[in-house]
Amino acid sequence: MYKAILYKEWIKIKWVLVGFAAICLAVLVYIGLDSRHNIEMSGAIKTWLLIIQRKVLYYSLLKYIPLFAGIALAVAQFVPEMTKNRFRLSFHLPIDEKRMLLFMILIGLLTNMLVYILIIVGLMITGSAFYPQEIVLSSLITVTPWLLAGIAGYLAASMIVIESTWKNRIILSIISIAYFNLLFLENGYNEYRFSFWYYFIVVILFSITILFPGYRLRKGSK
Repeated sequence: MYKAILYKEWIKIKWVLVGFAAICLAVLVYIGLDSRHNIEMSGAIKTWLLIIQRKVLYYSLLKYIPLFAGIALAVAQFVPEMTKNRFRLSFHLPIDEKRMLLFMILIGLLTNMLVYILIIVGLMITGSAFYPQEIVLSSLITVTPWLLAGIAGYLAASMIVIESTWKNRIILSIISIAYFNLLFLENGYNEYRFSFWYYFIVVILFSITILFPGYRLRKGSK
């Protein structure tokens, strides 16, 4: 049964994964070319000082990609399930509905992780080619809240799509947007290194809360 669910989910989300992987690759290639151009035109030391002293994020084009990827994956995964009450029909399968929902969420999260791994590896490769180790390390720390926003975006969008009432959808949307904004307030690098774990705890709460829309949907289907 789990293999069947995995195959069904893969059919729905594979092209979203391919699309965002292509976007990430294109952006990473552009970041590498732009870094090489800046170093060739201004010199390595001047470019490095610009990044360090003025806190210029040479990888800022990646900022919202994880969030958009997470939302897109959730929409691709759960909107078809909510069409014509298909998700309610799945409650009649020989598997506990909570386990089924959590398994579907796990598939989506792992798919998100593939995009994040591509971003991290790409940043390490492009950064190591043009910048000192300290700048590369700071880039990885700086993008961590952006990746966390992607996970939260996936969980929040999944909750909103599964939620059966528009009132709760609006409330969830307002809370989610407020939380996303908190993760994009940096004016430089490493600004979330001390507070990251507080935001991470909120994401864990998102992952638990997602069971409630499924429960209400299940209760309403009786």
